Amino acid sequence: MSSTSSGGALPAEFAQSVAQAVIAEISRRGFVQPEYLDTAQASTYTGMSVDWLAKGRCDGFGPPYSKVSDSRGGAVRYRRADLDKFMADRREKGGER
Repeated sequence: MSSTSSGGALPAEFAQSVAQAVIAEISRRGFVQPEYLDTAQASTYTGMSVDWLAKGRCDGFGPPYSKVSDSRGGAVRYRRADLDKFMADRREKGGER
């Protein structure tokens, strides 16, 4: 194994060892993909900003969501299937006639 001047593993070797550790941990635990996403996860999933999703909740044009907490500013969750349907319902044909 090669080493850098600081005595550590080269970046590629380090990345490979991290990848192997992650794969082993996923194999041990199993991969769980949550059905319900928080606003940040829903933002990443759809490509819409967190602010757009918040405005959509307030103004009623966004995807369906569940309010987990009764308090103002409380936890909100989006079901992955609802996000998929919301995006699919707004799909445009693009130049097709």
